Amino acid sequence: MVYSANVPPTGAVVSESPFVRSLEVIGMMPDWSVMAAVTNGTNYLRDMSETYLPQEPREDDDAYETRVDRSVLSPYTSRLIETAAGAILRKPIHIEGDPYWLELAQNIDGLGSNINEYARRALVSSLTYGHSAILVDYPAASEARNLAEERAMGRRPYFVHVDAPQIWGWRKEPGTNRLLQVRIHDYDVRPLNEFGEEQVEEMRVIYPGRYDLYTLGQELVEFTATGGYSLDEIPLVPIYSNRRGLLVSQPPLLDIANLNITHYQRQADLIHALHIAAMPTLVLEGWDDTTGSATMGVNYAIAMQPGNKAYYVQADATSFDAQMAELESLASQMSTLGVTKLFGQKFVAESAEAKRIDQAQSNSVLSIISQELESALNQAFGFAAQYVGMEPPEITIDRDFDYYRLIGQDVSVLAQLNQMGKISDAMLLEILRRGEVLPDNINVEDEAEYARNDMEAPDLIEASEDTDEEETDDEAEMTPDRVDRLIELLSR
Repeated sequence: MVYSANVPPTGAVVSESPFVRSLEVIGMMPDWSVMAAVTNGTNYLRDMSETYLPQEPREDDDAYETRVDRSVLSPYTSRLIETAAGAILRKPIHIEGDPYWLELAQNIDGLGSNINEYARRALVSSLTYGHSAILVDYPAASEARNLAEERAMGRRPYFVHVDAPQIWGWRKEPGTNRLLQVRIHDYDVRPLNEFGEEQVEEMRVIYPGRYDLYTLGQELVEFTATGGYSLDEIPLVPIYSNRRGLLVSQPPLLDIANLNITHYQRQADLIHALHIAAMPTLVLEGWDDTTGSATMGVNYAIAMQPGNKAYYVQADATSFDAQMAELESLASQMSTLGVTKLFGQKFVAESAEAKRIDQAQSNSVLSIISQELESALNQAFGFAAQYVGMEPPEITIDRDFDYYRLIGQDVSVLAQLNQMGKISDAMLLEILRRGEVLPDNINVEDEAEYARNDMEAPDLIEASEDTDEEETDDEAEMTPDRVDRLIELLSR
């Protein structure tokens, strides 16, 4: 039976064990399997060859294993996910608030990852499966008497990354989206004897204010631990990239992933066919194989009876051309569809107005995902703030998804506008920051004050001329094209 992420299967799941998936999770699993196939790489697909590269009728086992071992996945989908995540998080996440939060953000997961590294992993997971989640945890209560002592002891909130397939089920309050229960599946590796280890399945069942921990043994489920949360709600925050409901989503690149699997299958066929057909086959007409064996090589000759023939046969090259054309077509479809879906770019000539419309559409797609990530991070820091009794910080993600670096003549034009009084010092510095000339962490107000007191606009012109020795006075003029570029930058 085929399930869809939009329509869960009809039926009932009856179990006294927490190790059972809900109907909505079962509905999303087929899509997750496709995404896992194209993001986990070649070795994963080889291990899953019975599903994604099945054995052909009358194909013997040795030939099949050889064909599987030669197959290679071209990572179109994973590269597209990485590119989209890189575009959204091209600039560092900005945190405005108490210095405590800036310090916390340098090791947000307790494992040494800063907030930018953590957010990138969470975003890649969300783009892969449709959503991921942040579990905001806090170490068990200690003997510390105040926040300062807790900091000295290392007690602090931290973020736990949760992939969508780890969430096996949930309950919510009727009529609302308030979670009453969430079940998170994981594996724990424990020491065994002196040098061994064992892997154990665990299920953390979280309720408002408490959690229970279960372990799946060989024959039974064992209740192993329980603990409390100092919050009256479940500190789990989803990050959606293609939301369909509460903790329900669909991978935004699922159609591209299906094309990627088809490309893998066709490429495996071509690689195998080229291996078989690379060497021509020697045909001996009239040869009596009972008289002995024939040896082939550059140092041998074949003595033939009159009327017998010896010749080579090989595959028709046009069949390989057709397979190559199909592979190129699939690659083109994936590239065009992926870039158009996420970035709104087309591979045809367009007018300036059409490009602006496409850019707005592309930015809207990336902007929606960026807003989801920003909102989730703000909610997660809100939970962390409740743990420590502080005002939460404000998290901001830059929406400037385009790499637009100002060149020397652009800086000269901006300096002229500043001299003419058309733009302020603060606006000039802000444009230079957005144009990748000044660092992102610059304080524009402080630098503008410094510029008013100690630096004149001609210095900027001179500095820009030094960066481009070949630039002429004509190149620095405010031509309509250059003004349009600057106006576009100003309007962001």
